[in-house]
Amino acid sequence: MLKAISQNFSGLCAFQQLLDVTAHNIANVNTVAFKEKQVSFWELTYRELAERRLPHAGEPPLPPRGGRGTAVSSIVPSREQGALTYTGRNLDLAVLGEGFFRVIRADGSHAYTRSANFALDAAGNLTMPDGTILDPPLFLRAQEGRIDFASLTITPSGLVQAALLPLEAGDDALPAGEQEMDLSATVELGRVYLYQFVNPQSLTALGDNLLLPSAASGPPREGLPGEDDFGVIRAGYLESANVDLARQMTTLLRGQRALQATSRAMVTADELFGLTLNLQS
Repeated sequence: MLKAISQNFSGLCAFQQLLDVTAHNIANVNTVAFKEKQVSFWELTYRELAERRLPHAGEPPLPPRGGRGTAVSSIVPSREQGALTYTGRNLDLAVLGEGFFRVIRADGSHAYTRSANFALDAAGNLTMPDGTILDPPLFLRAQEGRIDFASLTITPSGLVQAALLPLEAGDDALPAGEQEMDLSATVELGRVYLYQFVNPQSLTALGDNLLLPSAASGPPREGLPGEDDFGVIRAGYLESANVDLARQMTTLLRGQRALQATSRAMVTADELFGLTLNLQS
């Protein structure tokens, strides 16, 4: 009975973790670019059962072996593409395909994300709501007076472009004798790059939609959107969470029933163990 109690305890711990991860997935159903987490289990190692040493004919049989229960082997994010939601904001970006944006955190370190609801800061950099800056920085405010920031766009290949503001002849920004600029002209202000990993499921989640490389994920590989096997950028869109509520509810019910059955089996084993201890000759 002690082995049964131990095995059921391992099941209680594993199924509780399954319910915790499922609750986390459901809570983030509206989080931008969230990837639902998937739980995998494995059986624990086996052990040989005590033999009764009864006589037998022929070759000795293999000793019987019993299991030790179960445990969570991994919790990995799904890499399914989330649906693109139109926002109409030029600085909202979504990656259609493979790739992550790289940002600079407050301590100067790099992190990676697919959540790209950017805005312009005082220096003219694209920043996330928590202040992390898109890498490489753009410093668009250095173009102040020449650039129409309302026309700022980012192409599918990652080019950052904007229209020019009209300037009067004689302005210091214009060569002598040159007339006002063509309003239809656009200038390239920078480029947005994407990054890939050999094993993106092994990236370490920090929260705030940020990820860090790990030994298992491998180092980042830089590339241009739309080239090689990198995805393209869609401006004016955000990637929705890829959480499938129907699948999560199924997992929730399965985890609940498994937890109930395991707890019932554990109570039964405990009752039988108590009866055994109270046996009187």
